[in-house]
Amino acid sequence: MTNSGSLGTIIGPSILVALVYMTVFEILRVRWPQFFSPREHGVVHAGFLEWIPNTFLVPEEEVVRRSGMDAAVYLRVQSMAAFIMMLLTFFGCVVLMPVYYMGEEGLTDLNEISLSNVRQLSDLLWAPSVMMWVFTSICFCVIMTNYNEIYKMRLNVMGSGEGQEYSVMITKVPEHFDSDEKILDDIQKKYPGRVVAVQTIHDESLLDDIIASLKQENLNLLRSQQRKVKNGGRKYTEKIGPFSWVGVGKTVDPVAYHAENVKNLTEEAKKSQSCKGPFVGVAFVMFDSIATATKAGSTPLSDNPDAWIVQPAPKPTDIIWENVIKIPSASVKAMLDLTKSSALFTICIFWSIPVAFVNAFSNLHTLADQYPWLAFVRHADPFWQSVITGLLPGLLLVLLMLLLYPILWYFNKSTGILTYSELHYQFMRDYFFFLLIDVFFITLLSSSILDTINEIIDHPKSLFSLLGSSVPAVAIIEIGYILIQGLMVETERIVRVFFLLYAFVFHTTSTTEVEQEQASKPEEFAYGGNLAFSSLIFTICFCYSTIAPLILPFGLLYFSLNYIIKKYKLLYVHELPFETYGRFFPKVADFMFTGMIIGQVALMGVIGLKFGYWQQLILWPLPIFTYLLSKYLHSYYGNELSNTRLPLSIAAGKDARRSEERVRKYLREWCESDSWRQPAVSVDISSPLRSPRGPPKWESNRDPLEIKLGGRADDDDSKDEHGFSSTFSIMKRNKKGDIVNEHAPLLNARDTRPAVIFEEKL
Repeated sequence: MTNSGSLGTIIGPSILVALVYMTVFEILRVRWPQFFSPREHGVVHAGFLEWIPNTFLVPEEEVVRRSGMDAAVYLRVQSMAAFIMMLLTFFGCVVLMPVYYMGEEGLTDLNEISLSNVRQLSDLLWAPSVMMWVFTSICFCVIMTNYNEIYKMRLNVMGSGEGQEYSVMITKVPEHFDSDEKILDDIQKKYPGRVVAVQTIHDESLLDDIIASLKQENLNLLRSQQRKVKNGGRKYTEKIGPFSWVGVGKTVDPVAYHAENVKNLTEEAKKSQSCKGPFVGVAFVMFDSIATATKAGSTPLSDNPDAWIVQPAPKPTDIIWENVIKIPSASVKAMLDLTKSSALFTICIFWSIPVAFVNAFSNLHTLADQYPWLAFVRHADPFWQSVITGLLPGLLLVLLMLLLYPILWYFNKSTGILTYSELHYQFMRDYFFFLLIDVFFITLLSSSILDTINEIIDHPKSLFSLLGSSVPAVAIIEIGYILIQGLMVETERIVRVFFLLYAFVFHTTSTTEVEQEQASKPEEFAYGGNLAFSSLIFTICFCYSTIAPLILPFGLLYFSLNYIIKKYKLLYVHELPFETYGRFFPKVADFMFTGMIIGQVALMGVIGLKFGYWQQLILWPLPIFTYLLSKYLHSYYGNELSNTRLPLSIAAGKDARRSEERVRKYLREWCESDSWRQPAVSVDISSPLRSPRGPPKWESNRDPLEIKLGGRADDDDSKDEHGFSSTFSIMKRNKKGDIVNEHAPLLNARDTRPAVIFEEKL
């Protein structure tokens, strides 16, 4: 696959599929808003293609307000990569392509505008060497600028002031502290007068099973009742049992049968709910101020490193409850991590076999010389030859990588990770390196070097010239992968074909509103997986930016499409279950720096194969500079961004701006909402199909003292020249009862409010 004909067979179908998906989306989004914009509860931008400019123009501040800082950071990664690709595309088309076109090798077609067309020892080798410095400098400037802006954003928006920021999660609690009162007495000794409530976590697996059966029986009862109504109120019978679908089983009145089951399960659930299961060594402790919780979350509670492990409490929606109730010991955790690493290494080795097999399709012409049974490829129509050697390998490679997704997700989740944010973070790291090995390195080896082995054996003296010309040719294969991933996969994700069909079937066949609502509920946003794909595409584009600059416009297309599609989904479809305030960005930046180093080393290798030793010499400092800059940025910004703990100055400022009465009321509501208990415990047994109410929002409890500040309740009144908050506002009432605003230095904040202790326990 090294000619424009093969590339055309990918571009044509990819554009066609993308147009089909976008047409389907444009038609259905105004007819089925509960599926395509569930967060808005209505049609978003009803005009034809009106959603594209309106979504694009939504400012970053609004994204943060509606979807959180993590959503804004994800979109910033896409816009940052798109901006880099735009600049690199300009220089690649204006400088490198004309230089390569003047090469002396006399190659034709797409190879004519790649480094393959430059002969050995040519002075034209200076062009890619100098442009690699330019491209690296552009990436340095853009990444450093975004690092700084994301850090500022974090300081300005960090801390939602919700209930989890008043709380800490304690794991590895000794078994004899198996009640709220025992833990409360112990924590009160360390933080006297500051503890509001304690919630111990117990194994409620039995209750989970009962609630699941109760929900199913309630659904069956609703279906039976609605069917009876359709029959005019007349009784009817049906078969039940494992073979009821073939007419074999016990004949019953379905309404009476399921009503009796609901009654029995309700009594069983009430009995199970009143009896706590075994204590699992986990507890949530709520304090009367954010500052106290921040201190507690950063301070060890015991001199035993294997007991009383304390950390800031995550959002209730961020908790993986099935892992919380079975936290492994340190030794078991180490074994699980080792097993996962071994399994992933084994999968990586064996997964490379089908990847190499798929890439072999691009070399069928060469393989036909060795295997006569493949001779039919030479006699096939040129169009079908291009499809087999161009489109098919790219499609199969994309499918293989998508099939890998659930396998890696399962292995990471099985290691006992407690939160979805940490799970996405670990998954992103593992998935990126899998993609890097299989999509980049295995493709490079199986499609270029292996393709030239026979020629090298026959003509050993041509080793370097053959490798120097074959490595750039692989860029066309990577272009095909980027096109399919961008135009086919990304546009499918705005339509969500599988979930669309699933919802359509339920809406047309289901007789209950509950099932229809559940079918329209959006799936979880693949935060870690999407960032891994973006990092891979950036790596591929940068690696071939000076070797085959034709790849750069396709990288720009991918990141532009990804930005607008994901921005729509994050604003109107998905809600992220967690908020890490940009924790993922340092790791994504590290991935980008890794891709840059790979690209620099790859160019040095190709130029070395063409005996450009002087050009190779000026490239040697680049990987070193890139590595040092990545370490510097990670230590200067990355360590702070990777730490999700709330700074004490911000916590103290939030406490000072909130009245005691409102805080007491809010924390009481939070305690009564059972937010720190498993979802099955908070289900209303009398109406199990109704979604349990979530934890209260502070916005609904905002005090006039905060509203008086204007704008966001959490905004500080004064900022320095960089936009950072330097003071916080203390709102008080004077003797006349008027609200007054006093300013105090942020770092000198002291919490002098009296302790708030609730008698209610969860």
